[in-house]
Amino acid sequence: GYNRPLEGGVNYRNHKIETENRNLLDFIRQLAEGKFLIPTFQRQFVWEPEDIVSLWDSLYRRYPIGSILCWNTTIRLHVHRRIGGFFVPENGGEGAGHHVYILDGQQRSTSLVASFYGGAGRVKEYYDVDHTLHFDLTRGEFFLEKDYFRHRWEADPAFLFPVREAPGFPDDYGAGLEGLKGYSRKVVEHFAQLKYMFAEYPVPLIHLRGFNIADVCAIFERMNQSGKRLENLDILIARGFKNYATVVEEDFPIS
Repeated sequence: GYNRPLEGGVNYRNHKIETENRNLLDFIRQLAEGKFLIPTFQRQFVWEPEDIVSLWDSLYRRYPIGSILCWNTTIRLHVHRRIGGFFVPENGGEGAGHHVYILDGQQRSTSLVASFYGGAGRVKEYYDVDHTLHFDLTRGEFFLEKDYFRHRWEADPAFLFPVREAPGFPDDYGAGLEGLKGYSRKVVEHFAQLKYMFAEYPVPLIHLRGFNIADVCAIFERMNQSGKRLENLDILIARGFKNYATVVEEDFPIS
């Protein structure tokens, strides 16, 4: 159990907890670049499409989405998963020899990357699902690829675009659509709100430093004793996790 004394006489004074806010767009790009990884004792991606849309709607409304708990360490786990099944380069989080593993926030992180970059087959458990996220400027709504034509019936395609394109649009993009069917002043307001989200939304990160594998597994297990409960197998994997050198990391190349 996790109530045993710290192994090897680890000094609790070495346990550092640091917090920071990271820009939403920067965070998404860093996830895709491999700045963050997921230990294999985390569960697979389980969020439904409506969960993904709800997450983005919270960001859009500047509602809090909770913090992302990260383990910063020089320990390189021999088994880890890519974010949401994405094959990303392992650049390390803080330079050579440093790694950043997400302990809490995998579902949110996976959802952000999969829906922002989009495409079918990006997430291992959902080979045939296109997670591309779009935005409807007339409604101020996010929607996934499967709902595109439903929105297309009611709005000119100029009002509908993949969310990943929005950061590159000029600030007056909404105003430039005046005259098209479906245009109203709400279009300008919705676009301004979307641009503000990417520019200003702060994703809270909590960094743990100086913790060993036993500590991290104990933290993970305790976190999941309440809230959205994990399957028993997930807890057993965390409790019994060993960093075997003979096991290779799990790669999943995406063509």
